[in-house]
Amino acid sequence: MSKATLNQVAQKAGVSKTTVSLVLNGKADRVNIAQATRKRVIETAKTLNYRPGKFNPVRLNGHSGIIGFFAGDFSRHSNSKWLQHLTNAATTAGYVLLPQIVTKESFNTKTESIPFDAIIITERDFIPDKKTIQALKVPVICAGFATENAQIKSATPDFAKQTTELIQLLYRHNKKAIGMLCTTEKSEEQKTKIVTYKENYCERFDIPPNIEMTPSATMTETTVNEACKQLIEKGANGIIFETSQMAYMALRDSSVRLLQREDIMFAAYNKIEGSELLPENLLVTATPEHERLAKGIMETVTSNSPLKKP
Repeated sequence: MSKATLNQVAQKAGVSKTTVSLVLNGKADRVNIAQATRKRVIETAKTLNYRPGKFNPVRLNGHSGIIGFFAGDFSRHSNSKWLQHLTNAATTAGYVLLPQIVTKESFNTKTESIPFDAIIITERDFIPDKKTIQALKVPVICAGFATENAQIKSATPDFAKQTTELIQLLYRHNKKAIGMLCTTEKSEEQKTKIVTYKENYCERFDIPPNIEMTPSATMTETTVNEACKQLIEKGANGIIFETSQMAYMALRDSSVRLLQREDIMFAAYNKIEGSELLPENLLVTATPEHERLAKGIMETVTSNSPLKKP
């Protein structure tokens, strides 16, 4: 019987070539490949008379076929959605996505433990410094948010489109006096959201902007709730939260949730933790873009070119 190729084993076993390489080179534990998958790969390799060569296939051409996905908590809704869509996109592209739970202190150590082809992060706390990025020598990609660091690529939602969607959702619920609660940080994300709010709502209906600001560094439930009250006192019956953290802080407070009795409704760009327990029609959220952005991230990894703008 002739010796089979790595690709033939992968096709017969229904897995990627990277998975076959990891299993047959004794590195399946590093990426938590399921026992059933390992067994299927090994049995397929035996059936097809496949034997690994002298060199480890996963290191050919300087690539490991492994992408690191770093987060502080995968039980969070946003991170779990990213995990789902990035896993699908990575598998389609022939890569293995390896989730890693880290802290700000353990991030560097974990990124050095495995020769990743790319590093994906979903939290600002894990943005590496310039020295770390140079040492990694692989693309570092922020999933879901942008950074001013030119060395780091970003896959961000279409915030203008999402802001317009939130305005329309509130309007459909007869919330025609819409305000916006923002941080004082003048990021590109914030600028896009405010400009869209002013152009697609204020200017369109000739309504003065109703915007409150609160510093993110000192933001508490008290400051967020006070800002909400200020917006309501100025006439708002619908409030758009710039960040999920704001929405979470505000809606944890029972007094804010009870504002629904006064015909107040809220909107957020992302689903927040515990939102399924909120009263009906209290909070609306924009359509998530995880699938589209996950595909864009994988295009970046495979082509090693800058991300296309959404």
